[in-house]
Amino acid sequence: METAIGVILLITYLIFIIYAARGGNLLLGLFVMAVLWTALCWIGGAVDWPTLNAQVFQGGPEAFGPTAVNIIFGSWFGRVLIETGIARTIIKKAVELGGDKPALTVILLAIVVTAIFTTAYGVGAVVAIGVIVFPIMLSLGIPKPLATGTFAMSITNGLYINNALLSQAAGTMQMGEEIYDFRSPEWTRFAFIAIAIHLAFVIVMVLISLRNKKKSTAWAAQEVNLEGENANLMACLTPLLPVSISLITKMSAILAIVLSVIWALGWTGYLKKGWNGIADVVQKTFYEGVADVGLVLGFLLFLQMFIRSASVAKAFLAPIVAPILPQNVFLLYLVFGIFGFLALFRGPLSIWGAGAATFAIIAGTGLYPLTILYPLFYILCSTITTNVCPTQSWNLWAIGYTKVTIKEFMTQTLPYALPLALVLELVAYVLLASRVVI
Repeated sequence: METAIGVILLITYLIFIIYAARGGNLLLGLFVMAVLWTALCWIGGAVDWPTLNAQVFQGGPEAFGPTAVNIIFGSWFGRVLIETGIARTIIKKAVELGGDKPALTVILLAIVVTAIFTTAYGVGAVVAIGVIVFPIMLSLGIPKPLATGTFAMSITNGLYINNALLSQAAGTMQMGEEIYDFRSPEWTRFAFIAIAIHLAFVIVMVLISLRNKKKSTAWAAQEVNLEGENANLMACLTPLLPVSISLITKMSAILAIVLSVIWALGWTGYLKKGWNGIADVVQKTFYEGVADVGLVLGFLLFLQMFIRSASVAKAFLAPIVAPILPQNVFLLYLVFGIFGFLALFRGPLSIWGAGAATFAIIAGTGLYPLTILYPLFYILCSTITTNVCPTQSWNLWAIGYTKVTIKEFMTQTLPYALPLALVLELVAYVLLASRVVI
């Protein structure tokens, strides 16, 4: 009986992988999977229905509350950077510094976008930054696939240290009550090394793609509308403040964001507009920030139901899956790095899709602690899914905005993103996993 249910669970898992890869609606798909898996577990006698109802359908979304709050505040912060003109000013200075050297300008823009998204989050912030950055790059004669790929990969580069996405992943990859500590010195060291390596891959992509393009006309970038009062230097430090404050003072991420918003409003003159003026800008940006991540939160809340159902199903899955998993942790990281392409199109290695079930199945075997599994999965969700997968909302928007084909976008980015995933998996093994005792 138990083996038969385990086989049925794996069959439905494979069907879900195909469904996700074909672009099926994941919000509804995850809910159906949660219902199906809990029903099978109930039939198998693993747990009674009242417990399933309380732990899966009620407890899953409720437990995700703290993570949802972090996501909302990160999205709000991104909207503040845009509303105050800070993001526009930083981009404008990067363009002026790049002068008539297109490769240098693109690299500087990549650095700026990375810095902004170390804290900012949400498709709304991406779109608001993109409508400034893309016209600049395209006016300089940058090929559309390169402009799209550089922008997409630069957004993701900030996410190794971005509290919103790290919280989102931590809430997704819980093991019981255990949550991965991504604020630890070990993860912070890895994150900054990952940012440097990721940026190096972006720079190499730009230099190779533009190796025959030496200069552009200086007036081209000037045609792009960057009008508006420039923010001063102190205001332009705002994107770096939340991460810096949290690292130096160990302050909570939300309080660090709030203080950074006050800093931004102060140095851009908004605090001089009186109480009502301050209230207007805070309400406007917070509303827009919540709207930007509304669908993301819906997806993640239904994902929590499925993860809880998968946790209950581990009694049926572990006996089947455990014998085929590698016992050597290095081999596990190497396999994930080599098969990173399976995180494309919400596949079995993407926790933002069918990979959520893969994580739950592997975690359910009890072979590996969370300190090994979190970096293992997070790297692929960053370097592949959010980085270059066309199913990622902001990548899809960028592809539509520049009017490149999905084939052109992936031809431009995959030769760099796939080796990057392998490199970072190996770096994560050395820095994070090799010293874990299992």
